Amino acid sequence: MTKNAFTMFKLASQGYCCSQILILMELEEKGIENTDLVKAMAGLCIGTGGSGRTCGIITGGACLIGFYAGKGSPEDHNDSNLSKMILEYMEWFEEENGSMDCGDIVGVDVLEDIRTNMVYPVKCGNLMSKSYRKLREILEKNEYIGGGE
Repeated sequence: MTKNAFTMFKLASQGYCCSQILILMELEEKGIENTDLVKAMAGLCIGTGGSGRTCGIITGGACLIGFYAGKGSPEDHNDSNLSKMILEYMEWFEEENGSMDCGDIVGVDVLEDIRTNMVYPVKCGNLMSKSYRKLREILEKNEYIGGGE
């Protein structure tokens, strides 16, 4: 088990959802604490608001990219790469999984269990780990992070 996979497992066992875990991984990578951001990411859990629709790994990944390339102050602006990077990630995700919906990826029966117990199937952990690597690859390719980060 890689360090990132172990950290993801630990965070999931603490009750964090996929979107929260992705942002927590990056905050930890940068040595930053931001409880309000982590709490806000809860709105994306279990397919946006628990709907089973757009997977939290997709929306959380888009937020992670925005963490680097998004507008952060009135005088700031979105980086011109923001949409391109998010679209690259979304296309990769859908190609890998055949869908972007949590319910389709996980399965309806398991989804109901997730809502009540916040227990993630192995499939979610593996997908989150692959997705985090892809996100870091996209950010590195676009020079937002270095290869050693």
